[in-house]
Amino acid sequence: MLNLLSVLQKDRFSPRFYIAAATDNMSLQKARLLEETEDKMETSRSQFMQIYRSREVGQSYLTSVLTTLIAMVHALWLMLRIRPQVILCNGPGTCVPLCVIAFLFKVVGIRWSSVFYVESIARVQRLSLSGLLLYKLRIADQFFVQWPQLQKEYPRAHYVGCLM
Repeated sequence: MLNLLSVLQKDRFSPRFYIAAATDNMSLQKARLLEETEDKMETSRSQFMQIYRSREVGQSYLTSVLTTLIAMVHALWLMLRIRPQVILCNGPGTCVPLCVIAFLFKVVGIRWSSVFYVESIARVQRLSLSGLLLYKLRIADQFFVQWPQLQKEYPRAHYVGCLM
């Protein structure tokens, strides 16, 4: 994902908000490093936030209902606060609540955000749970996969090759 962000036109997408799971410290560190190396003078144009995760790896589906509801409330607060024009996200469970809130805003006629979802390079045969939800429920405005066999299985997805 950081490789994809490194080629964005920073002046066109500003300010930038990086959101990662509250249990994920590494992603925000990498995002800060990316911002510092690319924009030595412009670091104030990016903000780093954490959100509750919908579901931890290995968490039961039953208990994930409560954690997903908590994450949805937190995502609603974030979306009202930052009002992003673009949401660029990938597989972790942190993206689903943000994307669902953006979709619900569209349903009621408030279109702040376009959702672009990039499935993980590690997903060769089938989509992740996050990807499957966003694809099947048509929440993502654009859905990208990195393997041609996934595009054949999911025809609305765009095959873009390896983004690494």
